Amino acid sequence: MEQLKSPLAARNIPKGVKSCVVHGFGSWFDAIGHERHDFFTKLMPKLTREGITPYLVEGDSRTSRALLLENHLHIIVGGPAMFGPTILHACPSYLWGFWYFDELGHGANSSLRFSRFPEHEVDREQADYFFNGVTGFMLRENVSKLGQEPRMDAPLRPATATILCQPIENETPRTHYLTTKEMIVTAAEFDRDAVVYVKPHPHQGKLGRRHILEICADHPNVKVSDASIHDLIEAARVVITQNSSAGFEALMQRKPVVTCGKSDYWHATLTPRNISELRDAIEFGPETMSSFDYAGYFNWFLEKQCLEPAKDNFAPRAWARVRDKLILD
Repeated sequence: MEQLKSPLAARNIPKGVKSCVVHGFGSWFDAIGHERHDFFTKLMPKLTREGITPYLVEGDSRTSRALLLENHLHIIVGGPAMFGPTILHACPSYLWGFWYFDELGHGANSSLRFSRFPEHEVDREQADYFFNGVTGFMLRENVSKLGQEPRMDAPLRPATATILCQPIENETPRTHYLTTKEMIVTAAEFDRDAVVYVKPHPHQGKLGRRHILEICADHPNVKVSDASIHDLIEAARVVITQNSSAGFEALMQRKPVVTCGKSDYWHATLTPRNISELRDAIEFGPETMSSFDYAGYFNWFLEKQCLEPAKDNFAPRAWARVRDKLILD
């Protein structure tokens, strides 16, 4: 894929949607340029065969900003949410092997946040087969988006909650309803005789981790742990997060998940917007979510809404989204 490194070079590419500009933000620019992701190594030849020439540009550079003003097909990778008549977003989803290819963004900014989970249209056999295959492998092999400590030989002591922290509270625009401190304190005070596990995010900075430790130090029943999220989730009565990937992974164990922020997997969680609602979610979460169809949801979210570059149908499905976006014949 040719790299465009100046606005002058960008002027010479084919006009309109005969060109596809991939905007790689941050480390994505280098990763895509070195063909490290099969999403792009499989999609780009398909675009070329359909008469669309792909180009790569560093996201948010002068060249990138200038090109976004042009009516090319634009694929944003690792960048901010944005909408446009020829813009799509590509990004890994919550589980390895599955990708967003979305009109609005990824994660809390994806269009799935505005979608309806068609729970009455689930193919039971297909959903169970998919769910058991994906979750069985990930739990057995201790797979997660980020590296985890080895699984424990014996289960952890059961806990009221496991809180999965995120370093998002200084980000703008804000996506969380409740802070890390509010989540920890509320869970700790719900039952002072029960354990609450708190897992800092692997990318938590020193100041952020120190802040978490200071909060936990005021509550004897709170235990900070870097154990595998799969062990911590297994031990929890409910799992509390803002909108993390790890919260989505908790659905693999059919745990009640409480998301204290905007998320695109809210259909499968409880979403309190204040401390009172968080207390209710901790108390009534297991009962409220006891009949939820986790297998059906996984099948809908991952297999139906996301794309799998490893599958033979990846290129045709990705091309179908491009055709739909550009309204091509």
